Amino acid sequence: MQQLETVIRQEASGSFDTVQGRCFFPDERRKGLQDADPRIKILMSLVFSTMVFLTAQKITMHAFCLAAFVLILFSGRQRIGVKFLLAYAFCSILDVVTALVAAESFRVVLGIIVYSFMKFIPVIMLGSWLASTIKVNEFMAALEQMRLPKPVIIPLAVLLRFLPTVKEELGYISDTMKMRNIELSCRGILLNPVRTMEYILVPLLMRSVKVADELSAAALTRGIDSENRRTSLREVRILPSDGMIAAGFILLVVSLWYLDKNVFPGLTLGGLGA
Repeated sequence: MQQLETVIRQEASGSFDTVQGRCFFPDERRKGLQDADPRIKILMSLVFSTMVFLTAQKITMHAFCLAAFVLILFSGRQRIGVKFLLAYAFCSILDVVTALVAAESFRVVLGIIVYSFMKFIPVIMLGSWLASTIKVNEFMAALEQMRLPKPVIIPLAVLLRFLPTVKEELGYISDTMKMRNIELSCRGILLNPVRTMEYILVPLLMRSVKVADELSAAALTRGIDSENRRTSLREVRILPSDGMIAAGFILLVVSLWYLDKNVFPGLTLGGLGA
């Protein structure tokens, strides 16, 4: 039975040698950021997010954003990384302009809003990287290896699958609004915020309920609630390269946190360190 399972797995992965009649398992994983073990990615994201919220200096926030961008860049997600970087650059420029020309009361309110955006953008970048590079089946297999209970694993797996679906539904809603000549832009949101939110949220909520039911039915059909041990065509394990990547990244973010507390407060780089 075990040999039959081995043959099936190798045939599915294209590694079955029909000429010699032998079976072998090549290491299908590429040693890179995109294919790192899901547990390593979760650890990196948790440490990164914690360090971001423990820092206060803007120069440190710039460094965190750059580190997140490099991580996304080396994972083959250049397009989304550039979008996040441009959004962060816009917030940084707006922060500098506000500090120079805005009135005192307006400067405080807008400064808090912009500062909050600058805090959250690097965290969202890591969250996007995590959601786009983790496969649900590998994620579940990795958590089961950690002996976590299924009431914890299943909601996390459904959430990981649900978020990209919601993003796809938002694209469909946007296309529908364009077909009906309803403007979905910053101008439309500013002039008619209630109506625009209604056009977006009502269909999104209705579709979310339906998508949640469909995902639940699909998961049950695939045996997500089975008590048997889960199998995977791809071996899920932590490689030495994963450990080195995680150690280097965690060392970097902890070093930035240390510099934020002990070095950067004394710097004045044109407002970057304030």
